[in-house]
Amino acid sequence: MKASSTVSRMVSTRAAACRKGLTWAAVIAVGFALSACAATPSDTREDRLLKLADDVDQRGDHATAAAMYERALEQGAPSADLLIRLGNARLAAGEPEAAAQAFRTALADDIDLALALLGLGTAQLRLGEPQGALRSLSRAAPKLDNVAAWSRMGAAQALAGHPDRSVEAFARAARLEPQDLDVQANLALAESLAGDDAKAIVDMRRVANSPLAEARHYRNLILVLVLGGQREEARRIEIPDLPAARRESLIASAERIAALPSAAARAQALGMARTSPARE
Repeated sequence: MKASSTVSRMVSTRAAACRKGLTWAAVIAVGFALSACAATPSDTREDRLLKLADDVDQRGDHATAAAMYERALEQGAPSADLLIRLGNARLAAGEPEAAAQAFRTALADDIDLALALLGLGTAQLRLGEPQGALRSLSRAAPKLDNVAAWSRMGAAQALAGHPDRSVEAFARAARLEPQDLDVQANLALAESLAGDDAKAIVDMRRVANSPLAEARHYRNLILVLVLGGQREEARRIEIPDLPAARRESLIASAERIAALPSAAARAQALGMARTSPARE
């Protein structure tokens, strides 16, 4: 893929992002940053721009950061590292299609680039393409061997209708971070999808009993109990600061999920496509 065509696509994406919601403050910030970069020697211009973009990204303004990364691409030949940063910013900004394009461009010169494969697989999950995500993540996860890669692999397996393989992937993630309650909760949900209700309930109770448990962990406990056929226990179990009406709403939602005809459909309803953050 030629650099000129890549830059052209990136410019189009950046323009679309601005049309879709960059605030005037964000646009002014980009302009200010670029003006500052233009005043520096040419050999440091890209470095300065990238540092500014990274800072903006870390502050949570992902759309503006993505526009700045695209400007950096215009100023020089596309690099895999820069394309991966752009893809991750686009993912965090809620633009999986644009993110997937950036990751694919990064992979054009090195089809085995693990971080680009991870990003592409994540974007494919968000786009509702679990089979494509499996192809990408099955190559990325063994190389990276980290929580993000195995968690997304687990989500892809669940959404593709392979709950047992999903449990295996989430178990790998859980072994890497045994103290992370979200990772452990994801494993319990996968066990529930795979029909191992007894283990799912035990594991989810352990999560909910932690002093660090938060509201989402208690909600997952109700969900796992209902999916395991223990509706009355879901009504009785003590959960702090949960109004009765909210509890009943959660139980009704869990019953609707339990009634879905397949594990893949239940995984979709559980939001498995977003079980892991976009970033590592």
